[in-house]
Amino acid sequence: MTAVFAASTALVRAGYPVPVRRARFGRAPGGRPDPELQLLWAERLTTDPIARAGQGNSFSDMCEHLVAELRATGPLDLLVLAHVTPDLDSRDSVAGALASPELLVLAVSDQGRLAPFTALRVAAAFPDRPHAAVIVLDQAAVPYADSDLSALDDRADHAVALLPALGFDPVRQWAGVTGDRVASLLDEALRAEQPDLVILGPALPPPAGFAWRRAPGDQLATAVFSALSAEMADGAGTVDRTRRITVVEYEPAIRGLALVTWSEHSRPARHLTPVPEIHPDRSHRR
Repeated sequence: MTAVFAASTALVRAGYPVPVRRARFGRAPGGRPDPELQLLWAERLTTDPIARAGQGNSFSDMCEHLVAELRATGPLDLLVLAHVTPDLDSRDSVAGALASPELLVLAVSDQGRLAPFTALRVAAAFPDRPHAAVIVLDQAAVPYADSDLSALDDRADHAVALLPALGFDPVRQWAGVTGDRVASLLDEALRAEQPDLVILGPALPPPAGFAWRRAPGDQLATAVFSALSAEMADGAGTVDRTRRITVVEYEPAIRGLALVTWSEHSRPARHLTPVPEIHPDRSHRR
């Protein structure tokens, strides 16, 4: 593997696992595309796949590194993957590479930037597997032309591991949210959450009355959670547990809005619970 692995291993507090771990995997500059991969994608696509300079990292390789880190801090019995684009190298099955009688591996896709939020809900739905992790995956190289991906960081692939049981509130999701309703719906949702900081996806408007920061625009599913990892670290390299941070993302392609709040005092999300929604008469105003 040609990746250069760098993760948030400095974010360790004695006796307490890190709730969010991010990793950056470098790509070999000037490397030649794998001819077997080119042939595979040529068979699947109606047009010739684009030749990318430099070989990317497969989902299996990225997961292998993060799973090793997670297992070094404790047991792992459920792994839920979340990604937007298909795996560049689909010759290796992530579940085939990692699954075992002790580890169940699932995946969530086809939801755009909201895939990690659904993955968190899936992880919470297995009370018999209390040691769960969600791994969010972004690859810089895709074998086809897509203008929506033109802003991706082409220097590296990204991955973020989330431990749902460590301070994440239940996820809140809304479907059928048109662009003209996003601001008002987000405003009311944040007033219910009362965060100290809001981390916004690239397409979301700034909220009124709340401190906020925008996630990097050169990542997809990992963007808001990479920003969460950065905000949780204080100057001493430990996890700052004094703030309540709400992560919000919007996916225009499916008109979906999702948020999840992290804080030290959040109850463990080990089972799905009814989440109060905004009153229909108010949420459907246009």
